[in-house]
Amino acid sequence: MGSHVPPEHIPTIEIDDHASSYAWLVMLRGPRRGRLYPLKPEGVSLGRGEANDICLDDESVSRFHARIVAEPGPSGLQFIVQDLASVNGTFVNGERITRQALKDEDRLQLGNTVLVFKQL
Repeated sequence: MGSHVPPEHIPTIEIDDHASSYAWLVMLRGPRRGRLYPLKPEGVSLGRGEANDICLDDESVSRFHARIVAEPGPSGLQFIVQDLASVNGTFVNGERITRQALKDEDRLQLGNTVLVFKQL
């Protein structure tokens, strides 16, 4: 059997009232499953290379795979994911993208790694 943790047993994480970001990624599939990655409005880079803000230990992820930045949107900041000409592509909810605005609960796939976007 797998090591599935029922939702009622997942600890609640408090968000600091003074946090610069109220958006984050949660790793659903990958070597750091369950890890939270806060997103900064000025942007974060994702990839296999150690110079990235979010370093993904996945050989199917390019060294510099994607970038997420915040831009003004109709109802406040919206986070935009942009593929950085990666070999295996960037997918949002199963569709290959080059640039797309993210919505709460969108699934982001880079190589074999899957993350879910969360925004308050």
